[in-house]
Amino acid sequence: MGVDVLEKMRKEMLRRRYSPKTIKTYRECVKRFLKSNHKDVRKYSKKDIREFLEQKAAKGASGSTINVYLQALKFMMEYALNKKVWVDIRYSKNDKQKLPAVLSKEEIIRLLDVIKNPKHLLMIKLMYSAGLRVSELLNLRVRDLELSKGFGWVRKGKCRKDRLFVVAECINDELRNWV
Repeated sequence: MGVDVLEKMRKEMLRRRYSPKTIKTYRECVKRFLKSNHKDVRKYSKKDIREFLEQKAAKGASGSTINVYLQALKFMMEYALNKKVWVDIRYSKNDKQKLPAVLSKEEIIRLLDVIKNPKHLLMIKLMYSAGLRVSELLNLRVRDLELSKGFGWVRKGKCRKDRLFVVAECINDELRNWV
């Protein structure tokens, strides 16, 4: 029955257009829950979920991890098991996120100086100047760039949204040459 639950979840999440990463994460969370609870899945209750999440917290899981497990298990209960169970668990407080370290101008220059491959150098310059994620850079296509206007588009970036980015003037000519 555990496999049926996972398959039902997968189909429902695909129908709702969840991202592949979310589907994989939710299914992994539910697999771990099913592995730790050896009773018939139709008999799961909010008490089982609460105990499982308390075990995770006791083992030092972060607030965001517990929240992901909670959402995955609520999804399982409601959409795979058709149980309208109100899981009354307060969301765990997330740790304050640390701001990313910002490189100084000198550190950026030193970083760029050690890159010998011109293509890689241009990629790093574009990523850093436009604030692109690695995945956004790798999925970038020539048709997404409007170099004459000084901008480009990230297509289906985070949360599957399109996003505009500015192309720095200092690399615009280099990009034109590569294109």
